[in-house]
Amino acid sequence: MIARSRVQARLLVVVVVVLVTGLTVLGSCAVLLTSGAERAQQSALAATSSADLAVEVELTDLPADAGPDVAAAARVVAAALAPVPPRSSTWVTSTLRDVPPGAGQARRLSWLAGVDDLTARGDLVAGEWPTAPAPGAPWPAVLPVAAADAMGLGLGDTLLLAPSTGLDDAGETAPVTVVLVGLVQPRTDGSWDRDRSAGAGTVPDQEFGVFSRLRFPAAGPVLVDPGTPLAAGAGVERASVRAAPDVAAAAPAALDTATAGLAGLTADARSATEGTVRVRAPLAATLAGIADRQAATRSAVLAVGVLGGLLTVAALGPAARVRGARRLVEPALLRARGATRRQLVGRALPEAAALVAVAAVLAVLSTRLVTRVVLGGALPGSAPGPALTAGLLVPVLGAAVLLGLGLAVAATRLPAGGRRGGRGALARSGGGVLLVGLAAAAVLGLGAATAGTDPVLVAAPALVLLGGAALLLRVPPLLAGLADRRAARSRSLMPVLVAGDLARRSLAAGAAGLLVLTTAATVAALGVDATWRVSQADRAALQAGTALAVPAVAGVDGAAVRAATGGTVSPVSTSPVSLGTLLRAGGDGAATQLVAVDTAHAGAVLRGRLPAGSDWATVTADLVPAAAPGVSGPGAVTVAGTVRGFGAVAVPTVVLADPTGARTTVPGAAVPLDGVPHDAGVTVPADRTVVAVLLDVSLVDGDPDDDVTVPMSLEVTLPGAAVGWSASAPDDRGGVTEPELAEDALRFTGRAFPLGLSLAPSRVVLAAAPTPARVPVLLSGSLADALGATTGDRLTMTVGETAVDVAVAGVVPAVPSVPGGPAVLADGETLARALLAAGDADVAGAAWWVGGPRAGAPAALAAAGLDGARTRSGVTDELRSGPLQVGLPVALGVLAVGALVLLVAASALQVAAVRSGRRTEVARLLGTGVPRRVVRQVLVLQHGVSTVLAVLLGAVVGVAGTALVGPALTGSPVPAATVQLPWGVWAVAVVGSALVGTVLVLPVVRALVRVDVPVVLREGAA
Repeated sequence: MIARSRVQARLLVVVVVVLVTGLTVLGSCAVLLTSGAERAQQSALAATSSADLAVEVELTDLPADAGPDVAAAARVVAAALAPVPPRSSTWVTSTLRDVPPGAGQARRLSWLAGVDDLTARGDLVAGEWPTAPAPGAPWPAVLPVAAADAMGLGLGDTLLLAPSTGLDDAGETAPVTVVLVGLVQPRTDGSWDRDRSAGAGTVPDQEFGVFSRLRFPAAGPVLVDPGTPLAAGAGVERASVRAAPDVAAAAPAALDTATAGLAGLTADARSATEGTVRVRAPLAATLAGIADRQAATRSAVLAVGVLGGLLTVAALGPAARVRGARRLVEPALLRARGATRRQLVGRALPEAAALVAVAAVLAVLSTRLVTRVVLGGALPGSAPGPALTAGLLVPVLGAAVLLGLGLAVAATRLPAGGRRGGRGALARSGGGVLLVGLAAAAVLGLGAATAGTDPVLVAAPALVLLGGAALLLRVPPLLAGLADRRAARSRSLMPVLVAGDLARRSLAAGAAGLLVLTTAATVAALGVDATWRVSQADRAALQAGTALAVPAVAGVDGAAVRAATGGTVSPVSTSPVSLGTLLRAGGDGAATQLVAVDTAHAGAVLRGRLPAGSDWATVTADLVPAAAPGVSGPGAVTVAGTVRGFGAVAVPTVVLADPTGARTTVPGAAVPLDGVPHDAGVTVPADRTVVAVLLDVSLVDGDPDDDVTVPMSLEVTLPGAAVGWSASAPDDRGGVTEPELAEDALRFTGRAFPLGLSLAPSRVVLAAAPTPARVPVLLSGSLADALGATTGDRLTMTVGETAVDVAVAGVVPAVPSVPGGPAVLADGETLARALLAAGDADVAGAAWWVGGPRAGAPAALAAAGLDGARTRSGVTDELRSGPLQVGLPVALGVLAVGALVLLVAASALQVAAVRSGRRTEVARLLGTGVPRRVVRQVLVLQHGVSTVLAVLLGAVVGVAGTALVGPALTGSPVPAATVQLPWGVWAVAVVGSALVGTVLVLPVVRALVRVDVPVVLREGAA
């Protein structure tokens, strides 16, 4: 065996190359599906923000003794996340309490808070941290600096927090006296999101009351020892237990256990506590999203592995036939002496075992090299793990054993007698028709909803390429027969020899059939990769929503963003909303998102693919509002007014707009309504425009009657003339009624209900723009389906606590920045006008979107102190190279390289077949007097035509495969992937393959035409 193998070393090297290539493709896919998937999950979790990895249980309507419930909630959270350490944090918030008002001020509120990790959320500016109080002594407390300034308190001062009137348990809640022992500066990292003021220290118009929307100024929180509010009895409004587990370092089995525990967290928390339980688990959504994305990638990678295995098996067939042709005499002689097929296979097994053993070792080494190099840079934050894993060894060794057995069996087959037809065994058996039918069924079944791995998607690429090859391989015999008949009428010998050879030999049965499949696989891999890359770019455009998104920062306006970027700037606000009774929509229960932009610049700013023939400027044309100029600065704002017979104050809030239309609110100082103009404490800059003024009117003295209303007047003086403004009193409690605005000034007259003003401030809104009857909006396709809404429908949208009437102006596949989710797109200016008419002054934008920024804009923003900018190109890079997306491009790259190697191997096998089967034929031609030059040309043409034809057929199959299964393999449902046809790359691959396959035959042809004709003819006769 050794001597025989040494003689046929070149052929055995080709066999080993085929085995190594196929096993490397299989092993790479196995790594991507096992240890690679685990590393991808670790890397994705390491890059996820802490807010998306949190788990929180919030308790409200607590009993008087809330301590046991809070402790039970902490235990439930820890049990749900076990065995992942939870690292929990508890935040206890009291009900709103009254604090003594300052001189000439209306009612003021504050609240208590106990935070068990306070030192990690703020920096101590002065004093010390709070401790547990001594019995009967004031509670030690610290205040945010802004809250202490607002209440005029310093270290050592005491503050009485009285139970607020209007609360159900006010009679059971004892007043609390605190002593200020420290000042803290909250950190601006989002860690104060559970506080009423979000760390700001003050709330200008804190809503208060059970049955009505009352607003009062508030400052806080008053931070005390975390156990003290729980031990004090009634007065705890809310308790929150939030966990931030280190899931990035957790083992996959631990994450699976935690996922199962999170599924029952709500039920467990409700059974372990009293009151009302609300569970927020972004971690569960994050883990589910990772699992969904990996499931989509898993099916595609499995499909690549199946295709690689198909190519390997297809390559071993011609290799075994060529190898058997070299050893045709030996098995025939052994059979003549009575050897059975089993004995022949057993005799061939040692050599096959040696070949697959060498191939398996080389395949494992090459797989580890490929995956370590590729995944090492693509999966930061993940541990490489052991070099050899069961996920790699088991499939590679298992496939090697099967391939070894198949190689031994195929090597002992004897050729069937008689002349072969031109179509090959597969075509003659009708298997080609069956494959085409299966491929068609697989293509039609793509896109059906499946949980986990999609078997149709796994099998579809292999079936499409096999079916396409089987179908197109029926074409060459027809062409060859036609060429043979035409060549028979030719007077030249060369066309007769070339056409006759092509008509006589089966393209499907030889190595040329393998050329068709390997070329098809190469072309399809390149086409799917191009489709995937463009699909990720489309996803990035929709996910980012614009070319450049800049987070809104206090004190930075649109002019600064425009100067740094050089593009078209639009303020953008986003928030969850509800439409009618629909709080959530979509199969995943996602909250409906509102995206409000400047639709006048939608064409330049918005990004995201729309149906052909549409653009964002066109679809948002009906959303653009009419212009309503306000009053430009610079100058001061003054307020004057009276409430007949009563002492009252008005707290102004001025709404300003910058040149980009972005709105900001500037709170002013409390102004006594004594009939004399007072400075409101607001100065309008030169580059700002006043678009609205809100006045919160409240009573400070007097004895109001139950049914008495009195005349009142207000006058606001702005830097310029205010023409065309409107006035409204949106408060439904009747504090201010019958509003009327003078035509030539902001002079407001009406009637006031003193009793109502004594209980809570009443808001008056002066606006430069008329209130829109309905806000026109665009709905995303998923939201329109959930609502059953169409163009022209009228709905009620709740933004925060404010209800806004909207009209559906159209439906788009998806709203920018909300890919695939339920969303509403509105004009920011129109929405702000509607909210202001309802008394809602929360008009601040969440970000700046920039269309057409200049090169280097992110660096210019960073230099200007605007960090955190997000670019569409950056999102594209994340999607293309992100840890959860790396599997498919790596698998496609390995498949493309492997298919090219197998293509070269197929060409080598085809050359080997020429060398084995043409010696006698060449000798006969030379013996009949055909010149060596002509014979050389005939051989090159015979081989070249079959090679080029096979490569072209494979290219056609690959293009069809890209068009039929490429979009499904990308796993990009929104927006749906569009087929990409990279003709340039394909042309290079196809031309290169044809040239390599043709050039390889030249040395063999040169050797064949130099044969000793008499010797070869005597051998043939013998």
